[in-house]
Amino acid sequence: MHKYVAGKEPPLTLDPDEILARIDGTLPVVQTDKNAHLWARHPEDYYTEPEWCSERLFATEHFEGTIVDPSCGSGRIVLAARAHREKAKKIGDHRIVKALGYDIVKRSKVCGAELEDFLTSDYETDNIVSNPPFGLCAKSSTKNGLTEDFAYVKRALATAEKKVALLLPLPWLTGADKGEWLRTTPLAKVLIITPRPSMPPGPVIEAGLAPGGGTEDFAWMIWDHAHRGPPTLGWLNRDA
Repeated sequence: MHKYVAGKEPPLTLDPDEILARIDGTLPVVQTDKNAHLWARHPEDYYTEPEWCSERLFATEHFEGTIVDPSCGSGRIVLAARAHREKAKKIGDHRIVKALGYDIVKRSKVCGAELEDFLTSDYETDNIVSNPPFGLCAKSSTKNGLTEDFAYVKRALATAEKKVALLLPLPWLTGADKGEWLRTTPLAKVLIITPRPSMPPGPVIEAGLAPGGGTEDFAWMIWDHAHRGPPTLGWLNRDA
């Protein structure tokens, strides 16, 4: 595991002039109605979830040891984990030891100093919690000329010794082939996020543009290596 050293961060790889250009070279937003936007797809599948999505996760699900977000982007998940850790420490709960973030591109100071391609990484940790690139979680993902099904999820399960929590579109669960494979994994919980979160490309948030209401269903998929049996279904409410 690479160590994060405060005050040793290299410059961010994105400057303000690059932000909008990172969205496929197109305008970031097309207004469709007063509550919704159509965003151009980000070439690296970098999307930003509302802060409450991870805040509510840590308030609901218990994690022990170190938490790593290997696709930390703007760092919201790592910051939420650290904030929960500090709050829990005040009541004598020391289960979360630390929270670290890495990424293939350094998009925030929360990310570790060294860039990390998660699919070729070889570190281990207690827990993985991430809003991952959806394309790398699909049935067929191609990386370095090799094609593998559900590559990101498989890497997360091999990397984390305790739990894996991934924020994914709810329809990700569907499909006969995926169902067969999921039955071989320790999928413990599916927490449907409500209300629907809006997750625009990260540069849209960095540019100061406000997303509208969400139109797609998302859920936290939680794997637990200690779990046995089928997963349970629940809801993660923003206003709970």
